[in-house]
Amino acid sequence: MLILRGAPALSEFRLKKLAQRLTGLAGRRVSVHAEFVHFAELEQGLSEAEQEVLEQLLQYGPQLPGHAPVGARLLVTPRPGTLSPWSTKATEIAHNCGLAKIQRLERGILYYLDSPHPLSNGELQRAAAALHDRMTETVVGELEE
Repeated sequence: MLILRGAPALSEFRLKKLAQRLTGLAGRRVSVHAEFVHFAELEQGLSEAEQEVLEQLLQYGPQLPGHAPVGARLLVTPRPGTLSPWSTKATEIAHNCGLAKIQRLERGILYYLDSPHPLSNGELQRAAAALHDRMTETVVGELEE
């Protein structure tokens, strides 16, 4: 599985609104950063040229400045066993670009929640509930999960 960092997932307006909601749930200030993360399931490793094509395909939306986000990480992805519409179309586009080694592309949103004091497990669970749709998405703490 190849994991690639993507562009910001939410506008500044949506980030501020989400930070206000999470601050209310935690009872203290919480700042939020959200970016797309792409997962490529491969039949075999990509050549250097194929890797470049894939990286170009996955460059959309605003570009990340040299930003190293901090805080507790929560990754929201489609539920296991499901195939998102984004995945279907992205995989088709990759195949049309000659990337036949890619079995599937998927996308998630990685949220970084930062607060002056680390968030407790209970606060993280409440935040996770606010960040995803339980019917179609799941939340994990680490990219490798």
